[in-house]
Formats: sequence, C-alpha cells, structure tokens
Amino acid sequence: MPELPEVETTVRELRNKIIGRKILKAWTDTEKIFKPNFLAFKKGVVGQTVEAISRRGKNIILKLDSGSYFLVHQKLTGSLLYGTEIKNPYIHLILDLDKGKLALSDLRKFAKVAFIPDLENYPDYQKLGPEPLSRGFTLEKFQEILEKARGGIKKVLMDQGKIVGIGNIYADEILFEAKISPLREAPKIKPAEIKILYQAVKKILEKAIKSKGTSVSDYRRPSGEKGNFAKFLKVYRRTGEPCPRCGTKIQRLKFGGRSSHFCPRCQK
Repeated sequence: MPELPEVETTVRELRNKIIGRKILKAWTDTEKIFKPNFLAFKKGVVGQTVEAISRRGKNIILKLDSGSYFLVHQKLTGSLLYGTEIKNPYIHLILDLDKGKLALSDLRKFAKVAFIPDLENYPDYQKLGPEPLSRGFTLEKFQEILEKARGGIKKVLMDQGKIVGIGNIYADEILFEAKISPLREAPKIKPAEIKILYQAVKKILEKAIKSKGTSVSDYRRPSGEKGNFAKFLKVYRRTGEPCPRCGTKIQRLKFGGRSSHFCPRCQK
C-alpha cells in the first residue's frame, strides 16, 4: 500500500501538472470504487478546474474551483498516473484534462475515490490523527499518544487515528532504526526510547520522500517510474538476510494480521 512518502511524492509531482487544468471528461469501468457513486462523482468534477492538490495521511485531495473536493485513497495497489497516453491494463479511472490525462491504476480494485462537497465534515477525514512531519507533531505529542495507547508499538504506529501515513513498510524500518522490537507494548517504552523512536519516524519518512517512495510492489510515480527507497530498506522483506548492524538473520513474524520484519538481536 502506498504510504506517506509515496502519497507525498505523488502529490508533489502532480502539482505542477494538474493545477489550473480543467476536467473535460471522466471514465471508469469499476463503479464500486466511487463514493457515493460514479454518477455523483462525474457530475461533481466534469467541467471543474483543479485549484489545489494536497495530502492528508494516505489520502490525495484535489480541490475544485466549485469549492468541492475529491479524494483518492490508493489502498493496496493503486497509483495515480499522468500523461498524454497512458497504457496500462489496470486503469479504472481516467480524467481527460484540457492538457493531459489523470488516471488511476489499481490491480486489486480496492482504491477509493470520493466526491466531497464539504471536506471538513467528511467523517473519514475527521478521524485522522496528526501528521508525523508537521510542526504540531512534537515529542511531547508523541509521548502523549504512546502513554494513552494500548497494544504493540507497531500497531500504534500504523493506527491512522493516532498517527497518519505510516504503514507496514515504514513501521518496520522505523522500529529497526530505533532498535525497538515490534513485539514491545507501546505504554512500556521508556522516555529515552520514545525520543529515539520519534527521531526515527522523522528520519525514515523524510529520507523516503527524498527517494520518491518505495516500489517493492505496485506503486508507481505519476510518470510511471518506480520510487528509489527500496535499495535503502534494512529489514522489510529481508527475511533470512543478515542484519546490516550485527549480522543476525532478519526474522519475519506474523501477528495482528500483518507480517513484521526485524532483527531479534538489535531490536529489544
């Protein structure tokens, strides 16, 4: 699933291509991905001009000149692509603009596209936690989140109601950077460890954005190119490989419905 670095990369790379562009036509072959439905989406966006594009958590938000918005959550296998001719067997949405096309590629068809007249009162938007790279996400705020949390630290990092944008890839990499086991209970992490973990969150996410995200599976940048962060991954999908710090074999455990990759020696 595209996480914060992939979504932020998509937003940044689309910004100078689609802002000011008028939506001329909308096409889909998969109506189930639209909220409330494709007809409402098409009626709301066709004829409108894109005024802004931004990110909130893993959501891409486009503001239209009507004052309405539409939101794209790429889910597991989605990517937003831009070009004049987009050839891809998994395209399920095409917006013809007055210059170029904006398309959603999604192998699994799990993506969500929603037309939203009032963004601030949109229920899913209201439930989101703080942005981990924002000024408001201070060490004190992070400590408060962990003190009130229940369950394992990895689960807390990935809870979009507590902190947005972190998924399986970056939770594994952040915990490795901080030398903290994904098996640890969040409330039992010591203050000194919390500070290290907080710094690791910032460091890993910022580095991944600079590398244009991670393409270990389906994610592609709007140009169709891959992100470059996969070469910097230390533990994610490195099962059986030597830990880059101590040489111990990286382990993979499945709990809470997800796989975690970690070093059993370095991460305590």
